[in-house]
Amino acid sequence: MEKIRRVSLYFRMIFQLIFIALPVLLIVSWIYAPESLVLLHGIIHLDAIPANYSGMHVFSSQGVPEKALLHTLSVSEKILGCLVSAIPMVVNMFILFMLIKLFRLYEKGEIFTVNNVKYLRNIGYALLIGQLIDPAYQFVMGIVLTLHNPPHHRFASITLDQTNIGIVFTALLVILISWIMLEAYKLREEQQLTV
Repeated sequence: MEKIRRVSLYFRMIFQLIFIALPVLLIVSWIYAPESLVLLHGIIHLDAIPANYSGMHVFSSQGVPEKALLHTLSVSEKILGCLVSAIPMVVNMFILFMLIKLFRLYEKGEIFTVNNVKYLRNIGYALLIGQLIDPAYQFVMGIVLTLHNPPHHRFASITLDQTNIGIVFTALLVILISWIMLEAYKLREEQQLTV
């Protein structure tokens, strides 16, 4: 049990550090946008601009590859982009918050409780919600980033790939596991009451 408590403390501290760092890194990355923010001598590259808007694209009217962003981002565009980016970040912060609470319970030695189930279930639903709002986030981000492009060079892009499917599958699996844990908890409680 002591090993579980020690490892739980370690992971809770990591989750808390990430919880604090996420909004700071989001703001700083948008200050440098559209350039990448390079940290730790190039080990970490943070891009505020989503990948589907940072590369070259072929627009149907010309058929010539060109950058998605054909203008310098203004301060108001960076602020708006940061606010739009905050939507998926809030989902990630909620997941981190639930993980912090879950691992705090593990630190206390509370492994199979109703609260553990609740936190796991919330993580699963947050993962699912994050994937449901992702297409809308991508679409709105495209509008924000390309609105000031010349006519016929504005676009919004939505990409779905195996990563999205994998996260949805993982979310459903976490929700299922939390339900199984809740049923096991109820069964254990009934058995304790009948003894």
